[in-house]
Amino acid sequence: MIVPHGVSDPVFSANDTVAWYREVDQRNGGKAPEFVRVFPVPGMAHCAGGPATDQFNAFEALVKWVEQGVAPEQLIGKAGPASPWPGRSRPICAYPKVARYNGQGSTEDAASFRCE
Repeated sequence: MIVPHGVSDPVFSANDTVAWYREVDQRNGGKAPEFVRVFPVPGMAHCAGGPATDQFNAFEALVKWVEQGVAPEQLIGKAGPASPWPGRSRPICAYPKVARYNGQGSTEDAASFRCE
């Protein structure tokens, strides 16, 4: 299961989703990452929108996980034309990791960041 959640969602708190994930992990002996990943999306509202890199393909990542056994560590998000940063890309990291600039390259390019 892949659960993207907008950190700026005005309807449902990303904190509640993280609490749910922690409970799932605890009830499954720390094995939740084997079957569920939560991807908090900074700036994203409810399902999309907001000043965010809210364009990503979670379905493709899910198919790769199910069919090839490759669990997603990150999704690559892109900011749409209505955002303050059209074309910006960022890694959207699986909780609890966050994207950090690696000190080199464009701050507009996901390749300049790593999940840690």
